[in-house]
Amino acid sequence: MKTDDIRTKFLEFFASKGARIVPSDSLVPHNDPTLLFTGAGMNQFKDQFMGLRIEYRAATTCQKCIRTGDIMNVGVTPAHQTFFEMLGNFSFGGYFKREAIAWAWEFLTRETGMSPDRLQVSVHDSDDEAYAIWEKEIGLAPERVHRLGDHDNFWPADAPKLGPNGPCGPCSEIFYDRGARFGCGKPDCGIACDCRRWVEIWNLVFTQFNRQDGGKLVPLPQKNIDTGMGLERMAACLQGAPTNMDIDIFQPLTGAVAALAGKKYGMVREEDVLMRRTADHARAIAFCIGDGVLPANSHRGYVLKRLLRRAALDGRRLGIGRSFLHTLVPIVGEVMKQPYPEILDHGTSIAETIRLEEEKFLTTLDRGLERIDQAIASVREAGGSIFPGAAAFELYDTYGFPYELAEEVVARDGLTVDRAGFDAAMADAKAKAREGSRMKGDVFAKGPLQDVKKLVSGSEFLGYETLSSDGTALAVVLGGSLVGEAGPGSQVTVVLDRTPFYGESGGQVGDTGLLVGPGNLVVRVEDTQKLDGIHLHEGEVESGVLKPNMAVNAQVDAERRLDIMRNHTTAHLLHYALRQVLGDKAEQKGSYVGPDRLRFDFRHGTAVTPDQREEIEEIVNRRILENAPVVTRVMPVDQARKAGAIALFGEKYGEEVRVLFTGDYSIELCGGTHMRETAPIGSFRLVSEESIAAGIRRVEGVTGIAAFRLSRGQGELLGDIGRELRTHPREARSRIRAMSEHLRELEKTVIQLRLSAARERAARSEPTMVGDARLLALDVGETGARELGELAREALAKLGENGVAVLAGRDGDKAAVAVAVGKGLAPARIKAGDIVKRLSAIVGGGGGGRPDFAQAGGREAEKINELVSRTPAIVAGLLH
Repeated sequence: MKTDDIRTKFLEFFASKGARIVPSDSLVPHNDPTLLFTGAGMNQFKDQFMGLRIEYRAATTCQKCIRTGDIMNVGVTPAHQTFFEMLGNFSFGGYFKREAIAWAWEFLTRETGMSPDRLQVSVHDSDDEAYAIWEKEIGLAPERVHRLGDHDNFWPADAPKLGPNGPCGPCSEIFYDRGARFGCGKPDCGIACDCRRWVEIWNLVFTQFNRQDGGKLVPLPQKNIDTGMGLERMAACLQGAPTNMDIDIFQPLTGAVAALAGKKYGMVREEDVLMRRTADHARAIAFCIGDGVLPANSHRGYVLKRLLRRAALDGRRLGIGRSFLHTLVPIVGEVMKQPYPEILDHGTSIAETIRLEEEKFLTTLDRGLERIDQAIASVREAGGSIFPGAAAFELYDTYGFPYELAEEVVARDGLTVDRAGFDAAMADAKAKAREGSRMKGDVFAKGPLQDVKKLVSGSEFLGYETLSSDGTALAVVLGGSLVGEAGPGSQVTVVLDRTPFYGESGGQVGDTGLLVGPGNLVVRVEDTQKLDGIHLHEGEVESGVLKPNMAVNAQVDAERRLDIMRNHTTAHLLHYALRQVLGDKAEQKGSYVGPDRLRFDFRHGTAVTPDQREEIEEIVNRRILENAPVVTRVMPVDQARKAGAIALFGEKYGEEVRVLFTGDYSIELCGGTHMRETAPIGSFRLVSEESIAAGIRRVEGVTGIAAFRLSRGQGELLGDIGRELRTHPREARSRIRAMSEHLRELEKTVIQLRLSAARERAARSEPTMVGDARLLALDVGETGARELGELAREALAKLGENGVAVLAGRDGDKAAVAVAVGKGLAPARIKAGDIVKRLSAIVGGGGGGRPDFAQAGGREAEKINELVSRTPAIVAGLLH
């Protein structure tokens, strides 16, 4: 049975039993605390399990999951993957054990045609009810129903003793017998055996308790069902596949990896492991990026980066010497298009993000591997077995090697990494990076905020309607503590019961202004933050004495707020224009809205062209001139989505949301402050466009008076350029082009002169014999890397089939070296790549290439003479 058919049959089967099919919107971590994906799984239905919210009594899902806790087993064992699908059926106070067990048996034996003789089950050792259902109602013989303890048959495992707190309960697991040929051959081989004969395919959890502190199991208000079936495991059993990665949806991927590597899958075990793992990781990477995750150095982004770089390294081990993972995205999209068409829909953007990140890694991979080899050799020479943590951190910090990747590489040489040393180096680097930072939000949240929350539940925000309001100072924080008063010069944080000050959120900066009160009290508010619904007015007492429960008048800096509002409304116009010009895939990934400028980050694989920038800028300005109304409405989040509202990156939304309508063309969820119409924005100018991460671009712009000043300044600059060129500003562009063309011609002449000088130097030099090889090692002076390669090939043509040409030169302030080896020597007796690796280390660099030709660069041009003098010995040592 095809994998797609199993998925469809499962959902339709439980829908026929009255369950609602709940879609899988995003990736979730599967029993893996290192991941921070949001979405479904048990957490999706936690309120329903607790009886706090019941929208429907039964549900069924197919959930996308990711797991990296046992990543070392991926590709090695038959059943481990990083990305997989989990089929599930759930009951919230509806059906319970009898129906859950009966329907599971019906689905397996009737809907899929699985042989009952191949199935055995386990139950919790205290669950007599489940045992009786399996034995008496389903008809399983007692020897096929096994009683096990908390570790095996309670979910979460060992929850009664070890936690965590929350919904839990005993479970019943269903196992499939793959046959004696997969087993260990022991007489007592069964479901508890560690061999690979028995596969757990379905876990039925009877969620009936709420675990509390001390291991107390309190019955829930209702009894629930929470089941999980691994789709790929089920497919492997039904298709008779030896591993999960040999099923129908994996075969095109492993086949593509094999073709790229010039290998045949199923011939060499070690290569098969690499192919399976690469196929698995490619699928996981595509779904991560499709779900909005991008490569980064923390949290979800780090998980993605680790998977991508691990797959790239596996590709290198298979002999794939270029970026290739992006070419697998269309295959992932094709095999997964039935349930998840978004991979094909966003395939170009996903592939481009992968390509950029992989190529960035590959630029340092060879140097990183060389550094690992050097460090391993040093450990071996010293007779040790521990790879230094400082070296592992250098690989991470300088060459982009995740710790786990370095750990895998050195393990092949029998070494382990000093984790404590790595963590110490990491902590030291982080401490240096944090030095001088304010960290005010984090510090406040962990300290005085807890005291403030005992006094205040939240602040009423009035800033949508007014910039000035009366209020009461409910709390005053000074030096990290609540105080009874604060005098002139005190740096304070003030909490009001009601305020017009906007607290920083959604990319919009916080307001500034004044708090004015009796006794000549003036507090200059320098920033406003918002934590847990409480507005924190941070500033300095300029005069008077501030006390809790004092009445104050809060006054927002109106001119500054107006500039912020111009920029925030323009950010929405910019988002609209980007999607018009670049397509709907130009999704927002971050923003900054201040009084001086706006910044907008969005998904796009390539640089925005000058023509596109011009078009984007013009669309925004045309929309400004139309003076369209800007209206906000509060509505239920479901209603907003039906209206077509776009949710902005980084925002958290409750049951009700603010929806911003700009004209009849832009509808977005936004809690910020905005203009009432577009014309008072004035004008908009794009200031810059750049890449900030793989597949992510950033634009910055200005509005209002700042846009006017920019235009005026550019006009003045153009006038100055015209005067320097002694031409009218309108002619400056053509004059500069002519001068640039003339300069390029001069540079070409210089290159030709250098090349001629280098050729003459090479012609005057005589080769030396190293064994039976004719070696020419020469410093040819100032020569670009491209020309150096050309000279090396010319020299080899004169040396003949047993020739080795090693030419070094200076390319600016850097060293460059090119090595060419004749076909009488390469690759059987010596390789150009091996020579260049040794030589480049002398000049502080690295490089590589083919067996017959290789190039490298280095930072230490002053050591070129040493490189040339040591070449004969290095060639002699490598020649065999």
